[in-house]
Amino acid sequence: MYPNFLAGETRRLTPLATSGILPKEMLPVLFELGKFKFYSFGTFIALGTVIGGLLLFWLAKKRRLKTHHLFDTVLYTLLLSLAGARLAYYFIYAKEFQSFWQVLYFWQGGLIALGGIIVGFLVYLYFIRKEKDPIWQMLDIGALSFLVAWAVGKVGCFLSGCATGRLTDSPLAINGAFPIDLFSIVWAGLLFVLLWRSWLKNKLSDGVIFFLAMEGFFLGELLIKTLKIDFAEDIVRIEAVSHLLIIVAIYLIFWRLHGPKIEKNQIGQTIKNFVFRKRFQK
Repeated sequence: MYPNFLAGETRRLTPLATSGILPKEMLPVLFELGKFKFYSFGTFIALGTVIGGLLLFWLAKKRRLKTHHLFDTVLYTLLLSLAGARLAYYFIYAKEFQSFWQVLYFWQGGLIALGGIIVGFLVYLYFIRKEKDPIWQMLDIGALSFLVAWAVGKVGCFLSGCATGRLTDSPLAINGAFPIDLFSIVWAGLLFVLLWRSWLKNKLSDGVIFFLAMEGFFLGELLIKTLKIDFAEDIVRIEAVSHLLIIVAIYLIFWRLHGPKIEKNQIGQTIKNFVFRKRFQK
């Protein structure tokens, strides 16, 4: 294993990697000011947080929701998300650490995004419940802000070479491999645009945007992961299974909450009959 300090992960060296065939980082150092280096990974994570936070504030104002606590909410969500991503990495790759306290050495890299997403969601949910905000409305705008923050942050991953796709001669390839992080950027961006338009029309029940955003996000990430060179190995396999379980859980919760409304129209009834077929009944 070798640590990729810029990308925030540890990747396994393969024969292709050692031979120099795999694509390298495109622009790991964004720019320098004197002795200070601004790395693409950290810079775009910070930029994504700022843009996502501003969008969250603007969306809340547009729906006339409380905004006085949003700065603290975004700040604590970010910090504890990073902690969650780091702890998830520690528990999976504990053998790489000489002691538990090395988990604090963020500069050495090693983050599991799914751990950060789960912790970040719980922290965000805690704050909006604490402030007695309308939960489903806040989850809707939180999901939209998350998609933007994720897309911007993934630019840093793309420039740092966080993930390596399978080698291919496809027209979609960059440097001979699938650009995994670029796919994530495009997918999150498309999801945001589609759901943003629906949110502006304000014709969907509160919470539907959140469920559609999360379902689409995890489904897209699962499909994109199948293009990774190390798909079905180690943490990638665990993440893929976790994504699948989350997709199923989100769907079941969504149908439990919104199913009765959807069933009132013919399309909704058709979807339900397709998913819950009567073949299991005697």
